[in-house]
Amino acid sequence: MAKIREEIVGKRFLSVSSGSKLKLSKINEWDWRAGVIRACTHTDSKHPDLQVLVEYDDVEWQRREWVHVYRGQLFQIFLLEKTLAWATRTPHSKMRGTPIPWPALVYVGLVDQAGISEHKYRPVEYLVDRTLDYHDYTQLQPYQDGECAIVCGEECGRAVRAWVGEQDGQRILLTTPSVLVGFRVQVYRAEGTTQWYTAVIVGYNHATRELTVTDDTVLEEHSEDPSLVQIRLIGEGGQCLARGHLCLGLFIVLFGLWASSAGGLVGLVATQC
Repeated sequence: MAKIREEIVGKRFLSVSSGSKLKLSKINEWDWRAGVIRACTHTDSKHPDLQVLVEYDDVEWQRREWVHVYRGQLFQIFLLEKTLAWATRTPHSKMRGTPIPWPALVYVGLVDQAGISEHKYRPVEYLVDRTLDYHDYTQLQPYQDGECAIVCGEECGRAVRAWVGEQDGQRILLTTPSVLVGFRVQVYRAEGTTQWYTAVIVGYNHATRELTVTDDTVLEEHSEDPSLVQIRLIGEGGQCLARGHLCLGLFIVLFGLWASSAGGLVGLVATQC
């Protein structure tokens, strides 16, 4: 199963703000809004003072805004991306044949005033076209690391690989940031007239868990916390590192299994590694 990362930044969300009571029987008629969380004030998604900087899909990024997730009763529903799963998708005019498994994001509720978490059918968001559908989560097939989206086509496969790459890059930024010194990144600019800036990582502060980056444009150093603002590894170096991180992990597992079966000193060495 795909690992579930705890941090908030870079994840998608679904929300509903309504002045009237929501009826679960009409969940597909709710005024859903979707988007991406680019920055946040706390790493704990359940913190009562949590604010997130959101970009909605239906408006240009310049209209992004900081919103309180829990205060002010702004949202009746606020769902946060959890992981990837396979959901059976009913063919439409461009899909002929029987229903096929399609990669879709599943969500966990942060704000749930309608009881959606107890409802049989909950929203999923298909990759590629971001269409919403409603499924019984107990019937979904969890995505397994390394699975390919062959059935639903090449575009679908690229979307899966992109999603996995985002998860791997974020995991490296938070778990082994010291190895990233010298690598290029794209940093979300929470303030200003540009959406992103590119930079080179020049240092890491173990005490504050912040990266020191040098902005390509003005050659100034900034301190950025990858758990509070979205940062992406870019360039061949970053992509190779993410792939290497996965390959190394797989190698260690396979070597450990082989060594265990071989026994003796080799097994001891593998355990120590």
